[in-house]
Amino acid sequence: MRVVLVEDHHLVRAGLRLLLEEGGHRVVGEFARAEEALSTPWEADLVLLDLNLPGQGGLEALPLLAQRAPVLVVSMHDEPAYVARAFQLGARGYLPKHALDQDLLEALERLRQGLRYLHPSLTEALLEGQRTPTPEVLSPRERALVGLLAQGYTLSQAAEALGISLKTASTYKQRAMNKLGLMETPELVRWAREQGLA
Repeated sequence: MRVVLVEDHHLVRAGLRLLLEEGGHRVVGEFARAEEALSTPWEADLVLLDLNLPGQGGLEALPLLAQRAPVLVVSMHDEPAYVARAFQLGARGYLPKHALDQDLLEALERLRQGLRYLHPSLTEALLEGQRTPTPEVLSPRERALVGLLAQGYTLSQAAEALGISLKTASTYKQRAMNKLGLMETPELVRWAREQGLA
């Protein structure tokens, strides 16, 4: 299979490339940022996508990449919301980074056959992900920030109220959205209100 890697860590990319080549596959493109992968012409049979990327996040880029080739998410995140959201956005497979070498090759074989792949350790997470995530998935600081946003605070007002920088507040907000599998601020606000955080 011709494979494109979208992963910002050079060592991880090198390791994946070695595994793929040993398994008889060919890496035809490597990108550290989703924007680069989306703006570059390439033809491949599969995309290996990390979710934690600088700039445009993996979840945000996933639907666009999935239009060009099947996507196998390879991520350190095994939270239910991530797993469920990735499949909702078009992923064909999901592999945690703690998986073994043979798991990656098995995932590639299943996708090559037109099947989906979910690592056995994530089956329960995916089933859990069908339920609405509860506030406990967020850290106390993330919860506090989201609660203020749900009350109508702007991000800068919430940062000031919590005594943190705007950059830190933005990081908390993005982490919360990633954990919850949400893409837009209004979705985050609606979730927070439904959960009684406002």
